[in-house]
Amino acid sequence: MKTWQRSLMALIALLALFGGAAYAQAPGTPPVEFPYTGNRTALWIVAQRHILFAGFILGAPIFVVISEWLGYRKQDPRYDRLAKEVTKVTVILYSMTALTGGLFIFVLLATYPQFTTWLINHFFIVFAVIYPLLFIGETFVLYMYFYTWDAWKGNKKARHIALGVLLNLIGSITLFVIDGPTSFMNTPVKAEGVSPVEFLATASIWDKMFNYSWMPLNMHRLVGNVTFGGFVAGLIAAYMYMGSTKDEERAYYDWMGFVGNMIGVGALLFLPFMGYLLAYELCDYDASICPYMMADQLSMFFEMQGAMIGLIFLASNYYIWLSMKRIEGVEKVRMTIIAPIVMIALPLVMTKVLTDYPAPDPKSLMFLLPMLLAPAILGRFIPITVSSRTVIKIGFLMVVVGNAIWLTPHGFAPTGAKLVAELELPSDWNFLALMPAKNSAAFTLVFVTVVNYIIYNRAVTQGTIVWGKIDYASQFVLIFLAFSAIWTMGLMGAVRSLLRKYFHTYNLLPDFTAESFTPTLAYSAWYITGITVVFYAVVSFAILVTLRASHPKEHAPEGSPVPAGAK
Repeated sequence: MKTWQRSLMALIALLALFGGAAYAQAPGTPPVEFPYTGNRTALWIVAQRHILFAGFILGAPIFVVISEWLGYRKQDPRYDRLAKEVTKVTVILYSMTALTGGLFIFVLLATYPQFTTWLINHFFIVFAVIYPLLFIGETFVLYMYFYTWDAWKGNKKARHIALGVLLNLIGSITLFVIDGPTSFMNTPVKAEGVSPVEFLATASIWDKMFNYSWMPLNMHRLVGNVTFGGFVAGLIAAYMYMGSTKDEERAYYDWMGFVGNMIGVGALLFLPFMGYLLAYELCDYDASICPYMMADQLSMFFEMQGAMIGLIFLASNYYIWLSMKRIEGVEKVRMTIIAPIVMIALPLVMTKVLTDYPAPDPKSLMFLLPMLLAPAILGRFIPITVSSRTVIKIGFLMVVVGNAIWLTPHGFAPTGAKLVAELELPSDWNFLALMPAKNSAAFTLVFVTVVNYIIYNRAVTQGTIVWGKIDYASQFVLIFLAFSAIWTMGLMGAVRSLLRKYFHTYNLLPDFTAESFTPTLAYSAWYITGITVVFYAVVSFAILVTLRASHPKEHAPEGSPVPAGAK
């Protein structure tokens, strides 16, 4: 896609924004009625598609700049090539971000003109001044960053990296700014002894932005975007690996896939804790939100979230398992027997500790910290070791166990009504459905993954990597990870919106239309899958157009092949 075409798409997005705004401000404007889906579902489809593109656009430049800096520091052309190729895909998808964003604003204004006008009035400075300026600035800096890549080399490379840092700074500010109105709809400002309506009448723009869930949402989306971007980079590598005919190219894209997976998994380790923090703040804002999430109509959504996160951890650990095959001399790598013992004992011990001393009680940390540090401390004094493959196999098994605990419900019906005995867990197993067990399962997934990557790093240090020598199934694992990350983002986007129940803005602006119902998981899953497939197809097309089509012509120094035996 040429520059003028990208600029045209951005212009169309802006025209849609201003045209829709004019339509909404017209007196007595009737809302548009979408056939088949209804207004709420239609708006959700458009919004979710925009969020997926925006998530990649905001997440990808973070590791692009880090990769470029590593290439500059280590004088390794692979990092620079990775950064440039991901940036190529980012540039073409940026146009889709602008287009879907304009479409979202247009549909929002057309379907809910009164609510949109109300929200714009409360955040006028954000929508009319701050966000447009940030959008224009991000557009300018992104294109400048991309088109100065070849010109700013050598002594000018630091200047180019600084430009990338500026791009990420603008992108992060844009995310934080737009999260203000988004989080406000879930947790509008309130004060003790004053009604929300009265407090809102005197609240400043900063009060509205800095609501209960604003900062947790910022952190959650920021980490989620990096995770998402890393897995999409792995997807790019998988496509290119499977289409490569030369050993040197397969070696490079094998390395790129590993780096993308490392970035995705590295950010993923923090994502459950960011999600927990967001859920905690939502529950602290309104205690009724917690049972609605965990024990009422959204309970099955969280069961599916646990399943998807578990599958992502399972697939990433399986990728590490397959990655060990590319290391010569891996059979010499061993680890203290304390590590697998801690893996096996961790879910039960942690569940007991968190039951007796619920987080954030510091006593829980006093019991758990020595256990987590035991492999590093006791391993020096206990000479018994096991092979790295054995540790990874045990870790893989514990990931399965952790997933099973994640998926264990208190009852097999998503309702708060009293269940018949056949639909309830046996009394001896009830603890598996409680939060201490769920938190223990999540931490087990993280701990096992960290241990497996430590083993892999030790194998790299003691052995020799032969890039390109990896099981072909690994590329399908990378493709699966990208698809799962996209689907999970769609699921949690739906959950965040459904938490408002029948309100446009929680407890302030109700929605009494027939469409303001909480859908079933099955209903939502069909639409989430459709949105994911469309996004996946667009990303795949962008990869084919920007990389595969021009790949035979690429002979730039930053893309010089890497020998198959290089570390």
